[in-house]
Amino acid sequence: MDPLTHATAGVVISQLIPGPDRKRMMLAGLIFGLLPDIDYILIFIDRLALLRHHRGITHSLIALPVLAWLGALVGRAWGGRAWFRPLFLTGLAVLASHLLLDLVTSYGTKLLSPFSSAKLSLDWVFIIDPVITLPLLAGTVAAFLGFQVRRAAALCLSVAGLYLLLCGFFHQQALVAARKVLSANGEAPLRLAALPQPFSCRRWHLIAWWPAEVRQAFLEVPRTGLWGARVAAADVSPPQEACFNPRAPEARFQPPDSLEVKVWRGEPYPIGPFAPDTHRLLESFLHFARFPLLLKCSLQGGDLLLTWLDLRFTVPGRSFPFVLAMEVAPDGRLKHWRMGYGPADRQEEQKNRRS
Repeated sequence: MDPLTHATAGVVISQLIPGPDRKRMMLAGLIFGLLPDIDYILIFIDRLALLRHHRGITHSLIALPVLAWLGALVGRAWGGRAWFRPLFLTGLAVLASHLLLDLVTSYGTKLLSPFSSAKLSLDWVFIIDPVITLPLLAGTVAAFLGFQVRRAAALCLSVAGLYLLLCGFFHQQALVAARKVLSANGEAPLRLAALPQPFSCRRWHLIAWWPAEVRQAFLEVPRTGLWGARVAAADVSPPQEACFNPRAPEARFQPPDSLEVKVWRGEPYPIGPFAPDTHRLLESFLHFARFPLLLKCSLQGGDLLLTWLDLRFTVPGRSFPFVLAMEVAPDGRLKHWRMGYGPADRQEEQKNRRS
């Protein structure tokens, strides 16, 4: 979830816990709300390090009480003994909210770090969702103005919580549809998900993954829900081949009885030997990518050109955020790489649009 949502959630939660000074509790809640994202400093080291380690140890269950305890110690040193207990309780509650708000997105959170590198995600909400942020922001404004502080905080948290549960309900409906319509000749995918889309709890990106093929559909759940048992593969039109350019193909969000399935065909995975730097780059990207696809694999002047894509954050008509282009020398050494797309890709995009 975005920093504004974390910060406002921290401020609102802090107003439900008694403390020596309400405004200082607001400041503490804001700091605790942003504290786990201190791992963003990794971007100054290497963007791939951020992809690999963001939402790692600072977002783990084992770090939660440690960070709350350290924050309470700092507060005690500055304000006296009366601050330790309220700050410790505030830290526990706010840090737990940070982990929950990250867990409901599709990015992946290593809650069990350092004992496991598994990325856990509920896939209920897009990374930025103003429907959650707005009630928390309203609670923050009420706290700043001193207007019905606790009552406003409880109400705003309840609204945000009910919206999360609604997203979870619609997610379950979308997942039922994904299981029924995205199989390939009866073969179950290795990974399957219903991923949220921006600004709506009813629009979902259905995705199924095999190593050399990805299938997608874009679903709009009916308002009433409870239709999943009626969805069948026979209701779906034949799959359409998808062509890569820097932007995701335009697609309409359809009801369950008229879904359009798009198929991405990937190249066979290249077999090394790769030099350590090449292997490290590829390993970092594949560790991050949940639905990776090798879109291009070609030779140019003896060099191997690879283009990888993670289809997890596909939004119709928008640029793909995670594209990895690699140029590998004949001896396996990494000559060049970039994340995102460059001028040549933009020219190809314009050419595709004109055609």
